[in-house]
Amino acid sequence: MLSQPLEINTPRTVIINVVMRNMVFVFLMLITQAVYSQNDTLYLLMDDPFFRYKNIENIKTGFIINSKDKRFVCDYFMFQIQNFKGWGASGEDIYLDLKELRKEIDINSIDYETIESLQKNKEWYQIHNFLSLKKQIYLIQKKQIKIPSLNNKSVSRYYLIPMIYEGTRKNIIPTNMSN
Repeated sequence: MLSQPLEINTPRTVIINVVMRNMVFVFLMLITQAVYSQNDTLYLLMDDPFFRYKNIENIKTGFIINSKDKRFVCDYFMFQIQNFKGWGASGEDIYLDLKELRKEIDINSIDYETIESLQKNKEWYQIHNFLSLKKQIYLIQKKQIKIPSLNNKSVSRYYLIPMIYEGTRKNIIPTNMSN
């Protein structure tokens, strides 16, 4: 006759079981939060974006909207261009410039937002929350290109550039000093 080992529920084993169940529950909640807290990808069309460089590792862009808050003139939404490529043979950081980074796309193949559609019927904090919840954000840069074979007629080309939302500032008006 086979005998089963007798399980004794001592106070210590009961406490360990409760703690382990709670740890598993918390762990699952954290995983769920990480998966569902940020959602899909945003493609943001800017007709003529400006880029600020401190150096190749720190390329910034953004957009300004008029503030609905009477205490401020404008709201500036800041982004950093994600141009880190990796490490070189000797361990140095490698960054791509904008020409190397951007990829040409067909504008009709993706759903995108414009600055106007993004701010429509929204307060600044709603735009901030919307941008903060995006897993990936891509700038769609519109550029006018002259085609020599078409008598230098200009055509629009669209390029994707990955970026990350850095936050919102009040009354900041960045200027492009490179021109």
